[in-house]
Amino acid sequence: MAMRGGFPAQGAGGRLARALLVFPVGMLVVFFVVPLIMMFVVSFYRNLPGAGWEPAFTLENYVRAFSRGLYRDRLVYTLEISALNAVLCLLIGYPFTYYLVRLASPFWRKVGLTLSISTLWLTYVVRSYAWSVLLSATSGVGQLLMWLGLVDRPTGYTPGPVATVVGLVYVFLPFMILSLYGSLRAIDPSMEEASMNLGARPWRTFLHVVLPLSLPGAAAGAVMVFLLTMGNYVVPSILGQPAQWTMPVIITNQVMNESNVPFGAAMSVILLAVLGLLAYATGRLVGKARVNPYAGSRVAQGGEGA
Repeated sequence: MAMRGGFPAQGAGGRLARALLVFPVGMLVVFFVVPLIMMFVVSFYRNLPGAGWEPAFTLENYVRAFSRGLYRDRLVYTLEISALNAVLCLLIGYPFTYYLVRLASPFWRKVGLTLSISTLWLTYVVRSYAWSVLLSATSGVGQLLMWLGLVDRPTGYTPGPVATVVGLVYVFLPFMILSLYGSLRAIDPSMEEASMNLGARPWRTFLHVVLPLSLPGAAAGAVMVFLLTMGNYVVPSILGQPAQWTMPVIITNQVMNESNVPFGAAMSVILLAVLGLLAYATGRLVGKARVNPYAGSRVAQGGEGA
């Protein structure tokens, strides 16, 4: 084998590695990069009502998207409900995952984790329609509340804002649990023991040891849930009324019902641009948290409480 600088030549292995990368890179280009470029180009086309569209370079699609209050409001609403869903998933998922990680039995930890993510085996459509039945006035939650005597007559929550939020939390909570589980499992239990041996109370140990170390996982989970919610079409369209429709539903309506493909492409570009900026900003924040997870806590300041 030929030697280069004291090391064996990697020519054949390098060529093989590059050859193996051709297929996945080609698939990524064909099915992701090319469609994105085509969508960006079509967003500048001119729509012809009843006759499709024609190639042109016009900004009227973007002007319409930013000048009409309806579309601005839908974009703001999409951001708001995505943020709300991320916060709710974090508030529900963190204590559950913390308790799950602290289980002494590895068997029950695996059982709990499997059960918590088992809903991922079902499609969004099945889960959304299941909640539409459970939250209806004729069955499920409405009948249960009346049977318990909490209401005089069964109340339906679907379609509506309550059903939309419940459906989104149910669909995306497993992603938060998975992100938090890895982060909490990576914390060395001896650090908590050392903190309590030094006189720190359990709540102070949690605030100044466990929480800072789990922040990267919590931030990553919140970002994941936020971005997935912004791009979700199924849940708001099935469980929500037009007032709860998010940008993906509006875009689909423009393309499928209004046959205005250039305008739908323009709104898709705007949504992707917002997603990209948010992903970049949060990625920077998560990266800083990984470098110094204790930043801002008393551990970093040398204060009391470990």
